Amino acid sequence: MEEKNTDGISILGRTSRATARNAWKCLGAALVVATILSVVGVQLGGFSIEVDNKGWRSRGTLIADREMQAEVVNINRQALFDDKDGSVWEKLLTTTTEGYVDLEERGEFYTRKLMGFADTQVERKNGIMDRFNPLQNVKDNFRKLMSKRTHQASALEGRDSSNKFRSLALEDTCDVAWYDNYGSVLFENNVFAVWKVQPNLESATLSAFDKEVMSEICNAEVNTLKVMEDAKVCKTCNDGKCLPPLSLVLLLRQHLDDHDSSCEDLMNSYTSDIQEQFTSELVTCTNEYIENFDSSSLTPGDASNCNLGWFQMSVVDYFFETEGNDELRYTSSFFYTSVTGDTEVKEKRNTDLYNVYLDFDGTDGSVVEGVYDTVFETFNTIYVDELVISDMGLALASLGITFSAMLIHTRSPWLTLMGILQVIFAIPLAYFVYVFIAGLTFFPFLNFIGVFVSAALGADDLFVAVDKFKNARIHNRSGSTEDIAQIALPDAAGAMLLTTSTTMVAFFATCICPVPPILCFAVYCGLMIVFNYVMNIFLVFPALCIYDRWLQGGSNNCLVAICAKNNVVEDDIEDIEMEDPNSEKPMHLSFIHRILTGYYHLVHKFRWAVLAASIAATVACAVYAVQLPLPESTEVRLLPEGHPLENHFSWSSLIRSSSLFSAGSSVQIVFGLIAGDTGKQNNPDTLSKLILDETFDPSVEASQIYLKGFCDRFFAQGIATKQYAEYECAINSFDTWLGEQSVSAAPDAIYTENCNSATALPLPESYFNPCIIAWSQSVDNRDVMHQSGTVRIMFVEAITNIDFRSAIADIDADWNKYEDLRSTDMELAPFSFLHVSSMWWWLDTNQQMLSTAVGAALIAIAFSGVVVLFSSRSLVLTLFSGVCITYVLAATTASLVSLGWELGFLESVCFAILVGISCDFVIHFGHAYIHFKGDVDRRERTKYAVLHMGPSILAAAATTVSSALVMLFCKVVFFTKFAMILLMTIVHATIGSFVIYIVLNDLFGPSQPTKLIDGLLLRCGKKGETKEDTEPAPVDKPHAEYPDMVNKDIAQNDDEVEVTIKHDLGRKFD
Repeated sequence: MEEKNTDGISILGRTSRATARNAWKCLGAALVVATILSVVGVQLGGFSIEVDNKGWRSRGTLIADREMQAEVVNINRQALFDDKDGSVWEKLLTTTTEGYVDLEERGEFYTRKLMGFADTQVERKNGIMDRFNPLQNVKDNFRKLMSKRTHQASALEGRDSSNKFRSLALEDTCDVAWYDNYGSVLFENNVFAVWKVQPNLESATLSAFDKEVMSEICNAEVNTLKVMEDAKVCKTCNDGKCLPPLSLVLLLRQHLDDHDSSCEDLMNSYTSDIQEQFTSELVTCTNEYIENFDSSSLTPGDASNCNLGWFQMSVVDYFFETEGNDELRYTSSFFYTSVTGDTEVKEKRNTDLYNVYLDFDGTDGSVVEGVYDTVFETFNTIYVDELVISDMGLALASLGITFSAMLIHTRSPWLTLMGILQVIFAIPLAYFVYVFIAGLTFFPFLNFIGVFVSAALGADDLFVAVDKFKNARIHNRSGSTEDIAQIALPDAAGAMLLTTSTTMVAFFATCICPVPPILCFAVYCGLMIVFNYVMNIFLVFPALCIYDRWLQGGSNNCLVAICAKNNVVEDDIEDIEMEDPNSEKPMHLSFIHRILTGYYHLVHKFRWAVLAASIAATVACAVYAVQLPLPESTEVRLLPEGHPLENHFSWSSLIRSSSLFSAGSSVQIVFGLIAGDTGKQNNPDTLSKLILDETFDPSVEASQIYLKGFCDRFFAQGIATKQYAEYECAINSFDTWLGEQSVSAAPDAIYTENCNSATALPLPESYFNPCIIAWSQSVDNRDVMHQSGTVRIMFVEAITNIDFRSAIADIDADWNKYEDLRSTDMELAPFSFLHVSSMWWWLDTNQQMLSTAVGAALIAIAFSGVVVLFSSRSLVLTLFSGVCITYVLAATTASLVSLGWELGFLESVCFAILVGISCDFVIHFGHAYIHFKGDVDRRERTKYAVLHMGPSILAAAATTVSSALVMLFCKVVFFTKFAMILLMTIVHATIGSFVIYIVLNDLFGPSQPTKLIDGLLLRCGKKGETKEDTEPAPVDKPHAEYPDMVNKDIAQNDDEVEVTIKHDLGRKFD
């Protein structure tokens, strides 16, 4: 076939013709190159489908830099303290420290380091969602603090541990000492049930003291013990039976001195008088326990008046004995199930317990309901891990829906295969750039979520390319494949480039987030969007040309086009306005085009009413959207409310021991460090070099005086408490020691050799370092760190009164109090200090997430406006697009408010997706609106946009909505929230584009949309080659795009359609 003269055709047009001419070569080359790069990326880049989800903390911010320096020191604190030759210090100062510790594990990890324990994992095995979210299984802070205390002092000091009403029978057969050791009961990984009386009622009419409630709990405990005995997962007595749980029932048996009778017999003995006596006894024990409780050391005081020797605050709730309340709605039962030994032994016990925990008796819930978990939430952890696997199956099913939608829309297995390959190749190709060009090695689990977004948007690209090509073929049925490619491919590439760029920028804008998993998620998703576009051009475009040649050659192969021989030839949608309504042979349009035609006429008929409703809806949504609250707590849970394991978490917080032993979070005051982070901030395993404050010289007399008075000033502020009652800051302990040694008849050798007979601070500068270093080494006080004989770092340990469940505003207010103290003290000393806490770092992480959501949204909106202006060259269309995007964001946010959402951790991640896809549909319609050159009536332009891009948009919307609906059946909250945001965004984007944007254009759209901008460019002499210059469309008629069809009669005959359309260049449209 003679090649057409390509003179005057644009570069894109010539490239498209060459692609059509060499379609198989182009397709083969693309597949080979994509395969090679994918293999290189997967093999050499170390790609693997595994969970790697640490790093959920900010990097590079003021707070993060302070925390990072403290992290480096704390991880290496033992080694630094023991360093004799300065080699450890030199290594930390010159090389980057590696090693990641989750925020909620920092306290226990540092304690183990200080105590010299091996670097083994904590007892609770990290699960999938533990590493995804550092707060998913965060222990109550009282449990963390008490795990420290167990290494410092006996938990039983100062408490009367005698068993005043102990049954000799039980004592003879069981080791009942466990009941006395509240540390072993409350802070080891035992199974415990939390009971709620009448859980379905707002206010209970019964109390846990009532006989019917007590009976239900007693029988449930017996049944649960039987399950544990059969599974051999409990501490057993000499008779092989499990040790009864520490519970209200046990205390009642102790009160009655009856440990052998059945529950039925026990309840027969439980008369109203006994109930009154028992309640009174618990009131006495509770009041005495609270009155004598040492909140500094978290140690119970004397309880001599409590006749229930095994009483623990775990059997009463927070409301008991509050304002005289003697009703009890929540109580608990602690079972002795924890074991000692290595990690493998503990993991086996946890697994064995989980395998039978569903058989534990929680009653039927009518009178009282019990829910079970362990102290470390082991059941929750394992269950969520299992749910993630099953939910990933649903997520994969949503991919199947996307691929099915491709087949339905294209009606071609061949084109569907290319679309699937497009989506699949985008994954490893994006990874190739991610690793070898972007230099990222951290690949969090969150990145896999981006695959589903990429698939949905990839399907959108496929729909646009296919529809553009098919419309061009309908428009020019006699043209060659090269002629069609010359028109369709550049048009499709331009339309997809617009939406690809806005979505890509929305994701890349999220890279402003200094939290590594979010940054990596944004980069990877942005790259997948780019490669979906690239692979669409290099795979789908050649495949369309091959597909067209097959059909033009008369192929009826069902793998090319389903039921190809039965396909009806559709008329050109650009001929609709020229159709004679009185014709006996009306035009044949596809089903979807007939629907869209009727839809447009309906919107046009009621356009003013639709406009008023649109304005009202936008305003109402905007007003409602601003009510989206910040979270009241930084707590993040991944199971839905009402789930038994979530009930256990929430109900257990109402048990009195939970609040009593919750004493805030650890905070450190650190002298001698400068905030900084020299590590690779997008890799959580890479920390930083140690950066010392060279201005810190505690040997100077003025510095000694300042440090000596610091602790008194610090604790007098009321913003922190001592770690325990006897705690004393290192400098003050040293000062006390000096006084004692100075009057001692036999002072220590280190004193006489290093301290020059000093009686108190300040010491002469030359004696300070050797004296305090010798003292700290002798008493093993690691709050004083020295490098080769010079004190470089000093710590003050304290407890702040906020924890992970505190509101962000409360945490922020607490942090500012420390900042105020720091600012004030900077005037008193030549050096300053850093205050660090896991809470500060988590506060900063949350704040950075929230600010990222806002910042990325503003960047995406601004860029979308630029893209719309660039593509439409119309200020009016840009304004209309801005209105629609505003509606989409406002309506989606308002929908989330109505669902009771907060702008928390997970929601911020999802908002990055919302912004990225909120403007795609509007851009598609805008691109179609300016299709005609010259002065064309706004109604014709609007109708053409609806008919031309409507099918693609509806197909993309239906595909994404279907995929999101499937993911709504997931159990893990993140997946359901992700699906809900995706669903709401697509629904409102469809409404915004099909209703608001269309009615605005139908009423106020310009008939010459590009006239103003083109005129300005022309006056500036910078107009150059515009889109119209690249397309042969010299006149204001739709069919002028194809001059070979002008002034010709077109006769198209087949089994179902016969259409004759005459064109007249002088004819004007109404």
